[in-house]
Amino acid sequence: MSDRHPYLLAIAILFAGVLLAGAIYFTRSGGVSGPTGDLSLLRPVRPEDHLVGNPEAPVVIVEYSDIDCAYCKNFQQVLTQLMTEYAADGRVAWAYRHFPLINIHPYAAEHAEAAECVAEVGGEELFFPFIDAMQQLAPASAQFNPSGYSDIVSGLGVSVEAFTACRESDRNVERVTLDFENAVAAGGTGTPFTVILIQGAEPIPITGALPYDDMKEVITRALTQVSP
Repeated sequence: MSDRHPYLLAIAILFAGVLLAGAIYFTRSGGVSGPTGDLSLLRPVRPEDHLVGNPEAPVVIVEYSDIDCAYCKNFQQVLTQLMTEYAADGRVAWAYRHFPLINIHPYAAEHAEAAECVAEVGGEELFFPFIDAMQQLAPASAQFNPSGYSDIVSGLGVSVEAFTACRESDRNVERVTLDFENAVAAGGTGTPFTVILIQGAEPIPITGALPYDDMKEVITRALTQVSP
């Protein structure tokens, strides 16, 4: 990786400033909150997003996440379970974006870029399995060491050589940086930061990792707000 790798995101983190000072508190507590940024700046869901479900779903969960964040790991399981219930009939979709807090999790940006490389080299269907594997090997507050990428990549049937070439090119630094900056602009103060987009209604921002029952209640309420 080139020497510039950590600095683009470091600049973005400095831009976030005091917003991230409250990250641990908000992430621990979790809850629907008033936006601290401008939700109109949230990037529209696009085909290049990592999406589970129908991109035209009336309710779309846009999640900005840090792969090494303990609360993000729990929330990943919550959203995965919800998608088994709501994605099949096209009512709800989930778009995953990157929000690596490298001042807390030094490898988070590398993990995000690595996940992009797996999707690029091995196919989009391997994006979430790669993240799941890292989080299973480094559960809770443990942080996954990038030295373990090759074992996961080969286990997924992806060429380690092609994956390594992708990482060394730094070509996914910009994508991860843009995700980070968009999260901050839209009001992200910690991870996970989630916005529920509802057809015909105001979006719902969520700071932190809601448990399954609470998140299901939010989705149920969002579905009742969908315009005909």
